Amino acid sequence: FHAPVERVYDHKADVLASVVKTPHEWFPQLAVDGGEGHGHLRGLSDASIVLVDDVRTNFQSPSINRPKVLRYCKVARYGGKHPHMGHLPDMGGIGAKSTDDYEKLIAFVEDPWKFKAEP
Repeated sequence: FHAPVERVYDHKADVLASVVKTPHEWFPQLAVDGGEGHGHLRGLSDASIVLVDDVRTNFQSPSINRPKVLRYCKVARYGGKHPHMGHLPDMGGIGAKSTDDYEKLIAFVEDPWKFKAEP
């Protein structure tokens, strides 16, 4: 399997737009047995994908088509004390302080209207 990355602008939003448009090129399992058991991958839409990232510019591409990721979760970074390395800037991420982060992410994906955007 060779993902068609060479035909897509090098940006996460462009790759996800290509996955939605041509899932058979990104998911080789769709070619096996007619893709039975993987039909949900054929019905992807922009709204069915959530990008979790810590860089805001990854949610909209500067490419000529300017695709946007419609659903995203911007993960905060913070400075903090590492037990073996002292103070480090830009620590963070899902699960960095609590495994409860994963449950919160699932809740956000399932019911985004219950979460208020913060500046």
